[in-house]
Amino acid sequence: MPKMRTFTFNDGSETKTVEALSYKKAVRSFQGSTKAKSVRVEWEAKKGGLYEKQQTLPYGRAKKIARW
Repeated sequence: MPKMRTFTFNDGSETKTVEALSYKKAVRSFQGSTKAKSVRVEWEAKKGGLYEKQQTLPYGRAKKIARW
């Protein structure tokens, strides 16, 4: 069974937790529910390392996003 990772998103005013298999899937599921242009993401890796990253939104293929 694959390990679900817990990603914590903090956009400055709100903190939300998302469970997903990958970073990409977690960010894509979160970005539909926020208007923020960037978020801070924290997660624990499979091997136990604790990571954090500042992610600009929207995240995804630029060509596909430009069509909307």
